[in-house]
Amino acid sequence: MADHPDFQSLPWAKRLLSDPNLTIIPEVPETDRQGMAPNTMFNTILYQPGAINAHVSFRRPCTEPDAPRGDEQCMLLSVGHNVDGMVGRAHGGFNSLILDQLCGGAAYHAVPNAIPPATATLTVDYKAPVSTPCVVLARAWMTEIAGRKLWVRGVLEDGEGKVLASGKALFIAGRSSVL
Repeated sequence: MADHPDFQSLPWAKRLLSDPNLTIIPEVPETDRQGMAPNTMFNTILYQPGAINAHVSFRRPCTEPDAPRGDEQCMLLSVGHNVDGMVGRAHGGFNSLILDQLCGGAAYHAVPNAIPPATATLTVDYKAPVSTPCVVLARAWMTEIAGRKLWVRGVLEDGEGKVLASGKALFIAGRSSVL
């Protein structure tokens, strides 16, 4: 998806995806080993033309001062009108959903486990509307780990780095985690 026209037509997105310091995260398979479909909300509902037209997930070094682990989980999204809460504006719940998904990915990457971490709290601050259609960048990074508690921050921003929404989350790692 990194070569999708929505990304290649925007200089900032093309530049971002050509960074040699990023590592593309492979797509989640349609089904897991037990034949279950993981993340069905994204895979069957949102990853559709008109909603999330294209997406690419990656990790890269994080420059945020509160990121002790040094990397961040990112997702570049081409967003269509089918996520609108009102015409031309993404629903606030969509912004929260993206931040929850990405923050959860950052927590999982920090503490890999057969049991993914669960969201305990997520606080979202809406800074500016997400005007659709658009291409946005979502980023999330670990800020603290204490036992099974994983604190994560995330942002949804436009191509100029303007923060559209920010979030702080607490995830709880599965009991079988080795910390």
